[in-house]
Amino acid sequence: MIRNLLVRAPNWVGDVVMATSNFADIRRSFPEARITVLVTPAGKRILDGSPDCNHLLVDRAGRSPRKILELARELRAASFDLAIIFPRSFRTAIVPFLARIPRRVGYRGNLRNFLLTDAVNHERDGRKTRPVPMPLYYAKLCERVGVERGDGKPHLYVTSESEKQAAAYRAALGITDGEFLVGLNPGASFGASKLWPPRYFSELGDAITQRYGLRTLLLVGPGEEDLADEIVSRMRYRPVYDRSRILPLDVLKPVIRDLKLLVTTDTGPRHYAVAFGVPVLVVMGPTHPDYTAINLERTEVVRHDVPCGPCHLKVCPIDHKCMVGIRPEEMMERLGDLDRRVGVFGIVNSE
Repeated sequence: MIRNLLVRAPNWVGDVVMATSNFADIRRSFPEARITVLVTPAGKRILDGSPDCNHLLVDRAGRSPRKILELARELRAASFDLAIIFPRSFRTAIVPFLARIPRRVGYRGNLRNFLLTDAVNHERDGRKTRPVPMPLYYAKLCERVGVERGDGKPHLYVTSESEKQAAAYRAALGITDGEFLVGLNPGASFGASKLWPPRYFSELGDAITQRYGLRTLLLVGPGEEDLADEIVSRMRYRPVYDRSRILPLDVLKPVIRDLKLLVTTDTGPRHYAVAFGVPVLVVMGPTHPDYTAINLERTEVVRHDVPCGPCHLKVCPIDHKCMVGIRPEEMMERLGDLDRRVGVFGIVNSE
């Protein structure tokens, strides 16, 4: 019987959000177990408030051998019965191994098979790994230990402290109670290849305000202030933005939850919006769409097939055609499609 379970969460923001459906499946399958989720510092902010785990333990070890050993000793002292390791890296597999957790489940590869008791095969098309939506990808690991697959829908929770900070943020930026805003999320921590040209974001933001009469809220992460400044400088209708008030990931949850629409690159906030049922318009370039091809009922993904893609490179070595070829005019057309489909602005096609 599993009484004490460790789950090593993914690292990327969007992957953590998508994995929340799997955390819910694990909790439902092991209702009496103590579940600890090992997360990055960013992951803790995302998962704060979740009822699907008993404890969030922050992994601050990085690549330091000393700190990795310290973390392993801490886990060993906790006497876990089972570890489910969502990431594919060698480093995330060696910690449960050193902690002597008796059963360790993870995907094969990256020279780590010997660190696992249950090395799970990837889905394949011939010799190539088949891209599958991340909740289904993680579900295969969970099924190895008897976890029944759920609906794959993400779940995010907001703490009272995050609500309070979000209210202070809205007040400081002059956002009135009940005001509907359109979020613009132009950044991407993955790399420059996911970025859409700033001038395109400016044109699209202006077009949305002009057509629908709603203000835009510019959302960026730490280190993306210059990108935001360039977008603001090109806009005729100034967005709600203050470069001194960059939202942490926990406070970002209620802010995105209360949007009318989010326009975003293929990055973490996209999945926040999905979790809260907020309509999303996504501009996607270098990444394979099948990794996120789930829960698209209120999402419109705009992408172009190009001969060199999807490449998954962090920086485009050539002309970045997959992104620059998508124009603001096309995004507005697709926003109209989304509006007719789900009623973003109150227009629903009844046919």
